[in-house]
Amino acid sequence: SVCWLVGRAGLVLLTTDSGQSWRRVAVPAAIDLASVRATDDRSATIIAVDGRTFVTSDGGSSWRQ
Repeated sequence: SVCWLVGRAGLVLLTTDSGQSWRRVAVPAAIDLASVRATDDRSATIIAVDGRTFVTSDGGSSWRQ
């Protein structure tokens, strides 16, 4: 199963194997992240504590704000 986790200083982690392994995903800003909403292993919306929103549809390779 797919799981995205977010944290402080731009930390984003992604697992596609139920947590057996995790991959760090780079976001465009090293800011504290508050939440993530994902539909699959490629598409996610991340909300920062300052209200900024980042969206990816390619597993975190690129982001739009």
